[in-house]
Amino acid sequence: MLNQPQLEIYDDPQGPLFEGSFAAEPPQNRQMVKVVSYNVDDGKEVAQTARELGMYNPLRGADFILLQEMDEAGTEQIARELQYNYIYYPATMPKRNARNFGNAVLSPWTLSQPEKLILPHKHPTNKQLRIAAKATAALPDREVILYSVHTETYTVPTKYRKAQVRAIVDDIGAGENAVIVGGDFNTVSGRSIRRLKRLFGEIGLVRASA
Repeated sequence: MLNQPQLEIYDDPQGPLFEGSFAAEPPQNRQMVKVVSYNVDDGKEVAQTARELGMYNPLRGADFILLQEMDEAGTEQIARELQYNYIYYPATMPKRNARNFGNAVLSPWTLSQPEKLILPHKHPTNKQLRIAAKATAALPDREVILYSVHTETYTVPTKYRKAQVRAIVDDIGAGENAVIVGGDFNTVSGRSIRRLKRLFGEIGLVRASA
């Protein structure tokens, strides 16, 4: 008897893409922007997540929200309740719950140029794919390129996890653009945090959450 695959893999860099526009008008321009990154734990408690993002400081009023472990319905619900624009890409659909599993970018600013960056090395056991969801936000004085990232867990060989971060670094490259990278990097040790800081430092990015 053949084993059935445990997940569907979305390895097409073109999609599927889900997007929506719920922002009534862009916020006032300001010198600093607020970024919130939130792993929603398999897309559970979406209503609570929307309440927390909309009600409580310092989460409230974020310019950019980067979500991980989301499906398209939950992402749309949060964006609609917060009146944000969004783009969402799934990476896989685990058969255990038949719901997509991926990353999203939300913002009250206009989002354009959505991309799905396929990260190298599927999980060696369950074959799960990892991605970064990418979009460009149009602020009055500049464009900001955003990456919502979810890399592999610490149980996967370090060289695989390093290669996934390297793929993001290479996609950004060196340039004049404003770039924000956030998400769940599964950094569970000081060494992994230092490695992340070093790799992004090669292209001039600094750690904002230190």
